Amino acid sequence: MMRLLKHKVFSFLVLVVPTFGQQTQDFFKVYAGELPVKVFYGLKPQPMSLVGVDTTKGIIYGKQGGGQVQLELRGLKRQNIKGFVYEWPRNEKQALRNLSNEQYDERFLQAVRPVIYKLMRYLEIPNDYFPIHDDCLSYVQALLGMEKLDEAFYVLARLNLAKLDEYGYREFSEASLDLAGKLIAQNSKSAKTARALLQRVQIRNDSGDHASYLRLANSLRDQELFNEAISEYARLGPIVSQSPGSPYKTVLDLWPIYCYIKLYETYTKFASRDKRYAAAAGKMFNTALQTIKKIDENPPSRQSNEYSLYKLIRSLIRVQYARQYEATGDLLKSAEYYRQSVLEVTEGIVNARVGLEWLPESLIMAAEAYENLELNDAARNVYEQVRIFYKSTKWEKISVDKLAALPPPA
Repeated sequence: MMRLLKHKVFSFLVLVVPTFGQQTQDFFKVYAGELPVKVFYGLKPQPMSLVGVDTTKGIIYGKQGGGQVQLELRGLKRQNIKGFVYEWPRNEKQALRNLSNEQYDERFLQAVRPVIYKLMRYLEIPNDYFPIHDDCLSYVQALLGMEKLDEAFYVLARLNLAKLDEYGYREFSEASLDLAGKLIAQNSKSAKTARALLQRVQIRNDSGDHASYLRLANSLRDQELFNEAISEYARLGPIVSQSPGSPYKTVLDLWPIYCYIKLYETYTKFASRDKRYAAAAGKMFNTALQTIKKIDENPPSRQSNEYSLYKLIRSLIRVQYARQYEATGDLLKSAEYYRQSVLEVTEGIVNARVGLEWLPESLIMAAEAYENLELNDAARNVYEQVRIFYKSTKWEKISVDKLAALPPPA
């Protein structure tokens, strides 16, 4: 009977999630077992062992006085249940307190684990009835603080973040966003894993959530995971559109176009070997063209930050046309489109403020266009600006490499 119950009551934690990193131990399984608590109903607290909770059926399973107990998860008040209390052993309680105070030590994690993984099974019991949420949150935050990303992912990917939001513990979702950002920054493989976590976080309609999620989508783009970035922009866009005057609406219209162009460039490289890539490239480019035409009807104002991004994208499109004509041997038309690309991107640069994340790429674009027009001195001047103003970034390395490849000044 109990074996059957265990399979049922713990099922809310057994989610299908991608594996990540070196997390090999299933701590929820390792530390499974009964949790001794005191239950408050009537006048005196009474001992009980919690066995599990089936959130689908809405039942809390327990043992008391040698018999089995079933309580309604959503009817605790009606059943005259005042709440449950777990009494931490002294040493484990001190270890948790140390972690909460950011005294990060592997020994404290090891001391707390056997208890915390039992407690986390009951996070869907409202905090008013079972105040364990702060303890569990402290453990999750300690994992992030100690860069235990594998275990943090293992935990957060198995929690019901939406329900925790509902209970007022948005911090678990925020921890998930924090972890996703760390994973995205590591490498493209872990960035793809991070998307599984992003999809489980509910995006609220407020500017803080919009900004946080946009940063993560941009990080995917920076990792050149353009398809993934497009998907996240598409998820955020409709939510942002519900906020009139949002500062993020325009960039959410523009960045997907940028990603489509970059996908076109990627697919074009492989088109000669596989015709399917040629078809995919054409689809990406056509989507970019159709979308930018809609924005051309009501472009960002020259005074806006987004105007220079808009111009960068228009310049990128003209570079693609230039390359297409170059490939067919029509050098006159190719040169014309390179000239147009310079005009587009420099118009954006003139109106851009220092600090915009796309400004260095705009400068590199302008310099490359000068190169293609054999205006090497102009290209050199721009590359030098990038080298000087964007030290210790990828743009410095790109500019140094470009300078080294230029012919020496006349």
